[in-house]
Amino acid sequence: MLRHNAFKLAGPRLSAKPTTSFNIRLTPLPNHSFLFHSSCSTALIRSISTTPRRLDIPQWPNPPVPQPPVGPSDNLTSNSPRGKADKESFWKQWSSSASFQAALTTVVGLGMVFAAGVGYLEWYKAHVLHRIGRAFEPGYDPALELSTLHAPNSSHIHRREQPLIDRIVGGEEKGGYYLVIGSKGTGKGTMILDAMRKINADGVSFCEAHPDLEVFRLRLGKALDFDFYEDWQGSLFSRADPRNGGPALDVERALNKLEKVALRYARKNKRPLVMAFNNIHLFPNTPEGHGLLHQLQQRAEAWAEGGILTMIFSTDDFWCLDLMKKNASRMRILSVYDLSASESLKALRHLRVQALTNRGLQRPVEEDDVLKRVYELVGGRTSYLARVARADNMLEEAESMIEGEKQWLLSKIGLIPEHDDDVICSWLLLRHLSKMIPPLSPYPLVEPEITTSPIDNDLPLAVESPESETSNSSVNVTPPAKEPSSADIHLPYVTYEAARRIMTRTDFLNELDHYHVVSIDLNHHVRPDSLLLLRAAQQVVSEENFDDDLDTTRDRVDQIEGLHRQSELTVKEPFKVTFDKIDGKGVWEVVGLGDSFVPASEDDDEEDRLV
Repeated sequence: MLRHNAFKLAGPRLSAKPTTSFNIRLTPLPNHSFLFHSSCSTALIRSISTTPRRLDIPQWPNPPVPQPPVGPSDNLTSNSPRGKADKESFWKQWSSSASFQAALTTVVGLGMVFAAGVGYLEWYKAHVLHRIGRAFEPGYDPALELSTLHAPNSSHIHRREQPLIDRIVGGEEKGGYYLVIGSKGTGKGTMILDAMRKINADGVSFCEAHPDLEVFRLRLGKALDFDFYEDWQGSLFSRADPRNGGPALDVERALNKLEKVALRYARKNKRPLVMAFNNIHLFPNTPEGHGLLHQLQQRAEAWAEGGILTMIFSTDDFWCLDLMKKNASRMRILSVYDLSASESLKALRHLRVQALTNRGLQRPVEEDDVLKRVYELVGGRTSYLARVARADNMLEEAESMIEGEKQWLLSKIGLIPEHDDDVICSWLLLRHLSKMIPPLSPYPLVEPEITTSPIDNDLPLAVESPESETSNSSVNVTPPAKEPSSADIHLPYVTYEAARRIMTRTDFLNELDHYHVVSIDLNHHVRPDSLLLLRAAQQVVSEENFDDDLDTTRDRVDQIEGLHRQSELTVKEPFKVTFDKIDGKGVWEVVGLGDSFVPASEDDDEEDRLV
């Protein structure tokens, strides 16, 4: 074929005048092919390139691709695709197939997605622990920031319990958790915040309780900087809502993470973390609230034993102590009472100076007689002293506070002689407590009377312990009063058992404690909630005809309760019941006699059948 093409190329069709020579040489190759050699002059090449195209040569859209020459001895069988497939292995052929490439791409893609998911999950768990640990670092704390926002209210009264609170918050007290119990306004939460402020909230977090457990869940997450996996991107692929288990399950998740952070912190800093829960009496007094309180107490017991975290609970109501006391083995109880007379006068003078300075008034503080009279009216409750100190006339403010407390008390348990009112048992207790201390003396006194002997129900004064002593040795860690004096006004108290006998009821004490009418302490002593309330009760009891109204109300209640305990049977007409046997069977018969009633004695036959 090469020869034929060569001769055609050198034929007379190229030019009529051959001007150059054209030589062709074929060289045989080992594979029975030939190598084409040609030489021509420049004129011949020029003539080929300038020769017009023949119109009778067929043209193809794509010229054929030249194939390598095939010799007569070539093995056609070995060069065929079928022969190559027979020599290759199955696995080599399958590995080069499209299905294997697609499967490999899918497996590699899924593996990368799985590795990325596992890596993100591990990073997210580490990030959660980092955020919780950051919540205990010194600096910003939500509750502490709010308490120091207003400078005039940032200075508080220093109480004798403050050094113990400072040691607890500072992590010096280990091996226990603490329940701070006291009446409303005694400064329980304020002392915890003051202790946090001294150490810049290093290793401390503060959380407020709430009656709605879902709200408490969010507050706990805010205090710990924990989102309960709500910001986890993997939740996009989950079908169930993370909050299906309720707030108790979310609280358990947060406590599990907190435990890991506490372990790391204790190993690194050689001191426990501190977690404070304020006003736990706001939890509902229901099985759900009890379950949450037990859940927190169980963690407090375990972490106190390990020395990794100390919990502080504060409450106003006795039911929290009564509930937690059943399972408490490492719980320490700190009772917070009102200030003594000397402490109250110092605090009132300090608050008065601060209030006048903030208002820009340049006038001296009132005399000591006025301050003493204020103390006699409102007592040593820190919140009441702060309110009186900000008033223009402290005595008028104190008397108006007593009047307001009196009207509130009457609105809750006022006597209604002509109606059924079971709260008369509350007034039996309040009348008994009101008569245990003398009423207010007229003001001003010419010669103020000073008592030299304490009353019968004064609390015993314990010996002051040294500052280096810790509070792990006893359950009651309440410090004694440092400066007792005869001017102190001690709230009267009766025992829990005596209060029930006086009230003749057993189901009203907890309600009165919840409404802050009475206060029950660690020793089961029932006191008026405050001296302010006691003064209001004294005014009600001293009113004319109070005892007569109380007796009338009690008689009315007895009559109504008697109606509930008795039953009346009214018969409109006489009747008789007879018994007879008919065909050997007993038959009872009730017959109404009406006006035709005849005594049974007149008929001997019927007398035998009367029943």
